[in-house]
Amino acid sequence: MPSADQRQKKFLEIIDTDFDIHRGHPIPLGATILREGINFAILSRHATSVQLVLYVQGDEESILEIPLDPRYNKTGDIWHIYITGLDPGIRYGYRVDRQPNDNPDIHKFDPSIVLLDPYAKAFSGAPEWGKIHKRNGQNGNEARQNSRRSLVVDDEFDWGVDQPLNIPLSDSVIYELHVRGFTQDPSSGVAKPGTFIGLTEKIPYLKSLGITAVELLPINEFEEMEENLLNANDGKGLLNFWGYNSIGFFAPKAAYAANNQNDGPVREFKTMVRAFHDAGIEVILDIVFNHTAEGNERGPI
Repeated sequence: MPSADQRQKKFLEIIDTDFDIHRGHPIPLGATILREGINFAILSRHATSVQLVLYVQGDEESILEIPLDPRYNKTGDIWHIYITGLDPGIRYGYRVDRQPNDNPDIHKFDPSIVLLDPYAKAFSGAPEWGKIHKRNGQNGNEARQNSRRSLVVDDEFDWGVDQPLNIPLSDSVIYELHVRGFTQDPSSGVAKPGTFIGLTEKIPYLKSLGITAVELLPINEFEEMEENLLNANDGKGLLNFWGYNSIGFFAPKAAYAANNQNDGPVREFKTMVRAFHDAGIEVILDIVFNHTAEGNERGPI
């Protein structure tokens, strides 16, 4: 664990002379890059306290934790804060609590856990498919879950003249596919198998089939490592291939990107969509909203 002096030094390295903390705005939700800093907003109807927790790349320990004042940093059910002098690339999360907790069986608060922002556009900590690193006495899944952090990314992108193709449904020929599964095998012949950019290499083939749209199985961040998925023959863990257990609905899955660091997955996904549109192919996303990787009250928070 870094000392207080080390944390202070790292903190000073990531801010500029304009660093300051302001009330912030309740909308939009998530982390929003503004001209002079970043606005953070998160909804929690039943919390009585929220702390914004900041990290730098590669560090497990936070460099700063800021408690939000419910009289000042809260509008309706939304907690918010605006920090100037802070740049994209910062990792963050939230500690959320309810005191007193009149119904702990319903309100599952644990301030020892740093929560992800469900509106984050990217996450750090698990960029490679099915890969875990054991640490600090945790098992692999715990280490993977606890290493994930919400990530502030600059998502500006040159879309050119791209726009929705708006092909009538009656004229649509939709091809459903899995980004990783479609190109992961060497027989696909792509340079970057299992990735968004690898999928663009198959556009000529898909065009030859006469399709007008690809429908992609979940491409948003999900947890493929699940403790309850075991091979009946050898007892070893299995991976959730399909992705119907979301972690974040707005973040492209880093493990599906050849450039899987920082804003790489966001830019690569947008590049893929632009390439399909240029070829006259629409992109439809399959997203599940009725459950997440938490599973139930006994799952990871």
